[in-house]
Amino acid sequence: MKKALIQGTRICEFGTPFPVHKDLLWVDVADDTTTQDTYVDGAVVKYVAPVPSTLDKIMDLEAAVTPRRMRDAFSGDADALKFISDQEKLIAVERLKL
Repeated sequence: MKKALIQGTRICEFGTPFPVHKDLLWVDVADDTTTQDTYVDGAVVKYVAPVPSTLDKIMDLEAAVTPRRMRDAFSGDADALKFISDQEKLIAVERLKL
């Protein structure tokens, strides 16, 4: 058993108890408990990864080929290609934030 710091239903961290605000609580949890799990009604609820739906899978696959389709469709249109290039640069900037 290990000690977990709980805030509401969130498991914040594990460790040696220290004084905390009255809205926080130290509880004993099983050794396999993670911060992805939750604490509901005095018990740990294990995290279950969502299973992607068929629509989610299709959207992921479509997203992977859409840029290629757009480049192929607008290969002779300089304005469209510039727009696509500009959008890809914006996407690259956002990806760097991950």
